[in-house]
Amino acid sequence: MLVVKKTLYTKLLGFLTKKGNKKKAKSILDKTFFTISSKTGLSISYILLKVFLNLNTFVEARSIRIKRSSYIVPFALPLKRRSYLIIKWLIMASLLNKKKVPFSTKIQQEVVLILKKHFSSQALKLRKLNNNKANSNRANIHFRW
Repeated sequence: MLVVKKTLYTKLLGFLTKKGNKKKAKSILDKTFFTISSKTGLSISYILLKVFLNLNTFVEARSIRIKRSSYIVPFALPLKRRSYLIIKWLIMASLLNKKKVPFSTKIQQEVVLILKKHFSSQALKLRKLNNNKANSNRANIHFRW
């Protein structure tokens, strides 16, 4: 459990770091997770674990070109790629939120929706879209080899 916290937290920190300003990114993350932790009574490690489990996926649909044709092929994902996709979907969902509030509040709202598995969570919608795309194109799996 500590490995998931350390991995997701550090990768999320790297995603949010702009122009080498790690201090600002760290304050955004700390503020976000401290607020969620104080409201829900859950530890930061548990929150990160639940986000990982709720957004985790094992397949990704990629586009492959073969003889002037393009096919969408599902691929199995290693842990590193799954972590990247989880963070990417979380950040993307926060950026899609057009409310005029600080970014830490946007991430906080999205994480709370993910923890509740709420249907209005953009990150869960992105995960579902990816899984549906991979599932609908599973007949193309032979193009991988």
